[in-house]
Amino acid sequence: MGINYVLNGDKTEERVLTAHLNCDPGRECREMLDTKRAYGKEDGVQYYHIIQSFKPGEVTPEQALEIATEFAKEHLPGYETVIGVHVDKEHIHAHLV
Repeated sequence: MGINYVLNGDKTEERVLTAHLNCDPGRECREMLDTKRAYGKEDGVQYYHIIQSFKPGEVTPEQALEIATEFAKEHLPGYETVIGVHVDKEHIHAHLV
């Protein structure tokens, strides 16, 4: 899954810039798969990957994490969501799975 990419420590300041909603760190993939199984949704789309990108200097990494977390709470309530803010490029960007 894309979870390993989203949580990549080299991109997220050793996972400081990450968040988990409705799932536990280290168990997120298992929990997502269990949910899919419980609802009979094992085929088709496996997950959605959302990217929020910001202009250089527009936000701090912490602000990007807060924005991504609020977005997930508002638009993905009840879904298991993993968030990672990547700071390895000139522009800060948040990944949500």
